[in-house]
Amino acid sequence: MLLTPLSAGASGHAAMHMPDLVGRSRLAVYRTMRHDGLYFDTRGPGSSNDHWSVVTVQSPRPGVVVAWHAEATLTVRTGPGPHTTRAVPRLIGRTRRGVYAAIRSAQLYFKTVGPGSTNNSWTVALSQSPRPGARVPWHSVVVVHVSTHRVTTVVKRSPPSTPTPTSSVSISGADFKLGVATWYNYVPGRCATWYLPKGTRVTVLDLGTGRSITCVITDRENHSGNHVVDLNESQFADLEPLSKGVISVKVSW
Repeated sequence: MLLTPLSAGASGHAAMHMPDLVGRSRLAVYRTMRHDGLYFDTRGPGSSNDHWSVVTVQSPRPGVVVAWHAEATLTVRTGPGPHTTRAVPRLIGRTRRGVYAAIRSAQLYFKTVGPGSTNNSWTVALSQSPRPGARVPWHSVVVVHVSTHRVTTVVKRSPPSTPTPTSSVSISGADFKLGVATWYNYVPGRCATWYLPKGTRVTVLDLGTGRSITCVITDRENHSGNHVVDLNESQFADLEPLSKGVISVKVSW
C-alpha cells in the first residue's frame, strides 16, 4: 500500500469536490491530487512499488464534497493505460439514467440530438452512432438520438397453432424472423443483423402498417432479445416515424 502526501494546490482550506480519477494514469492522478491539495492511498497490482498504470475504482466517489487534505482510496492495476480502445455499449432503448450509467462505465462521453436534448428532458434513446460494439478510443463521444416519448415494444400475438415468433422459422422454404426493428445513423439501403451473412438482401415488413422496405445486410449488431434488424434512418422513416424508435417486423430473405 502506498500512501502519498501531496502539497496543497487549492486556495485556503475550503471544501472541494473529489475529482474523477477512474481511468486516469499514474501521472494524471499525481498532478490532479497535488493541484487539489488531497492525499491518496493505492491498493492492487503495482501499488507496492508504484508501478501501477491506471485507476479502476475510487473511494470517495467523484463529486463528493471533501475537506482539504482529505484522502482517497484508489484501486489500481498494471498493464495498458487508459487510452486503450473500448466497446461502445448498447444505448438504444435505455432511459436517460441508463444511458448515463452505461457511458460512465465505458469511460466515454455522449451528446444528444432530438426532442428534449436541449433541456435534458428526454426519456429514451432511439439510436446511436457509433453502433453498439464498435471499438473506439477512451473518452470518445457517442451521438445519441433521443426522444421525450416512451417507447413501447409491440408484441404480435400469434394464433395458438403457430410457433412463438422469437426464433428463425422455416415453412415451405420461406426463411423469416419475427421480432423488433430499430434505427441508427447508417448508409441508406443497408442494414444490420446478428444472424444473416453480409450481402444478404432482406425484406422488412412492418407488422403494424403492412408497409415494407428492402435492404442489404452490410453490418453487424449485438444479439439482444427479439431484436432482429437495425435499419438506417431513411428506411425506418418509410415504415414509421423515427420518434417511434422500435417497431414489430418480419424479416424475410
